[in-house]
Amino acid sequence: MPDLVFTRLHLPRPLGADSVAQLMTRLMSADAPRPLVFEVHASADGVTHLVGYPSAAAPRLKRLLRGHLPGLALEPATRPDVAAVSRVVAHPAILPLADTDPEQVTSAIYLALAARRGEEHVALQLVLGRTQAAHSVSAKSADPMQPLASLVFEGVRAVEPETRRRLQLRAGQPTTAVTLRIGVTAGTQKRTGALVWEAFGALQLLQSPGLRLSLNYDSSSRWRAATARAAFRLSPDELTSMLAWPLGERDYPGIAGTHPRRLPVPEIVSATSSVFATGTAPGPERLIGMDPASRLQHLVATGPTGSGKSTVLEHLILSDIEAGRACVVVEPKAQLVDSILDRIAPEHAQRVVVLDAADTMPVGFNPLDIGDRDPDVVVDGIIAALAAVFEEGWGPRTEYLIHGALLSLARAGQRTIDPYTLIDLPRLLTDAAFRRPVIAAMQDDATLASFWAEFEELSPAQRAAMIAAPLNKLRKILLRAPLVLVLGQARPRFRLRDVFRERSVVLVPLNDALIGTGAAKLLGSLIVAELWNATLERAREKHPMKRPGMVFIDEMQNYLHLPTSIADALATSRSYGVAWHLAHQYRGQLPPAMRAALDTNARSKICFAVGPDDARDLARMAPQLSSDDFQALPRFEIYAHLVAGSVPAGWCSGHTLPPRPALGIRDDVRQRSRDRYGALPPTTSEVAATSSPEHQAGRPTHQKARRA
Repeated sequence: MPDLVFTRLHLPRPLGADSVAQLMTRLMSADAPRPLVFEVHASADGVTHLVGYPSAAAPRLKRLLRGHLPGLALEPATRPDVAAVSRVVAHPAILPLADTDPEQVTSAIYLALAARRGEEHVALQLVLGRTQAAHSVSAKSADPMQPLASLVFEGVRAVEPETRRRLQLRAGQPTTAVTLRIGVTAGTQKRTGALVWEAFGALQLLQSPGLRLSLNYDSSSRWRAATARAAFRLSPDELTSMLAWPLGERDYPGIAGTHPRRLPVPEIVSATSSVFATGTAPGPERLIGMDPASRLQHLVATGPTGSGKSTVLEHLILSDIEAGRACVVVEPKAQLVDSILDRIAPEHAQRVVVLDAADTMPVGFNPLDIGDRDPDVVVDGIIAALAAVFEEGWGPRTEYLIHGALLSLARAGQRTIDPYTLIDLPRLLTDAAFRRPVIAAMQDDATLASFWAEFEELSPAQRAAMIAAPLNKLRKILLRAPLVLVLGQARPRFRLRDVFRERSVVLVPLNDALIGTGAAKLLGSLIVAELWNATLERAREKHPMKRPGMVFIDEMQNYLHLPTSIADALATSRSYGVAWHLAHQYRGQLPPAMRAALDTNARSKICFAVGPDDARDLARMAPQLSSDDFQALPRFEIYAHLVAGSVPAGWCSGHTLPPRPALGIRDDVRQRSRDRYGALPPTTSEVAATSSPEHQAGRPTHQKARRA
């Protein structure tokens, strides 16, 4: 007998009995390898299935197995040994087994395997021998159940009709000679015997009228060699019941359940770039990552709080930082930013800008610092952010007023040493002395000149009534101390518009518990609008795709408010080398238009466990998965549909990698950012200037005090 090679079978689920029977029929054909051995082992490592075959037959056998069992994974295996072996014998062997539901027999076998304790080991072995083709049974055939004494005294008795029917049913299929063994390793002889009889009891479900099963002693050497000693002749259906493969959708002890289904990681998915998870499909471990070009197709991550979204984003962000790519992170809390700061390698710390409104000396941000940009484009982004924050009560009249005022501040600021800021907006509408030089700068703009002429013609009462509602909204948020410190810097020491060109790492924690919900939403929306403008500016670059920029927004529905549709924004960003990574908790948070845009234009998707409604939506995008699969995902497990290059790789399952070890340098990196980019404390002369008559009548001196 040739030496056998054993391979572990990672069987797909759900596994239909019909599919297994079809495979067994194919393995009974003349070209199938022999000997062929199937084993199931239950040990401290769980339940494993093995197949043994001559090494020369490996390619052909693996092809047959994979062809009949889609999703089957194979890996080399070390075959466990057993100490005590018994062989199951049938009397008379010619009779067919009971027509018992294969799932019922399989369930009984698994319960027997689960009876083991601690380091005990229970196994079943099936050795397939020669195959006999289908044939017919003659009415004159001998009765296999005739007792020996009757044969001596009465002669050969013809088979009874019912027995002949059973024999003919089996004879209509090919059959193969099968050797069935039970192997056990246990601490005592008594315990060994108990486990053997436990397994044998499960197999007794296959006894039929006239057919009895019994146990004979066998040797460990015959188990190891898989020696054939035929005691059964089985059809494909009968063999299916004995394999102990996990049939149907039942839960079996020691076997992963049907849900969530484990899907293999496609070969085209990167295992080296921006790795964030490992595959959970059976077989050799495979890493899951995304190369920069693939990420330009954009990514959306869905999952509730605590599911593991932040960990995935953290791995992607750290990989970008290490690769020297521009990176912006906007999140509603500080946990993700703090975790990143704790894990940034010291050699990258000088690129980090922490824009934290809760800081005592925050990095500034002035969306009205227009420079050489088109003021209309910039103001459109600011208006979109304001409209989203002040959604209730925001109408055409309010938008007309705010738009005209902002556009005036933007254009006038282009002609001064220091640009105006959003903090100037309430004052522009209420302070005539402050408003006068702004209006004077608009005289060459017919539209804005007409806007201000109309405004000034109003009576004080009319003007007060016009601006009352929007001012109440603006003052409530804009004049909060944290926003004043951030948005009141006319010339911040860092310009967000330069993030992609300078390959900066900008971290924006928006902790509404510290700065207020409205302030957090407004600041986040303004920052995202500025990132959109910075994206458009990349049209001037010759090869923006060679220097991709990465944007990460958690709870994106709070901040993703642009003057264009999300679908157009994602399509445009892709061509300008900017990848958006967007995260949210559940699909119901998103407006229908945003949800549709992400479904179509964020081609890579990562999904954690979701509720029933989201599960149904996602299952419609994943034909091989059901809503039960999406709902059954354990914590930190995902389904991912990734794009590799421009090719959809299909869905796979994975487990997110744990966070990297912390380096404990968070405070140092924050301080470095504060020292390099944070607001400078005012000098004595500047403090004095803020109370001067000139200050009271004109622009606030503190805005002019910001030094580059």
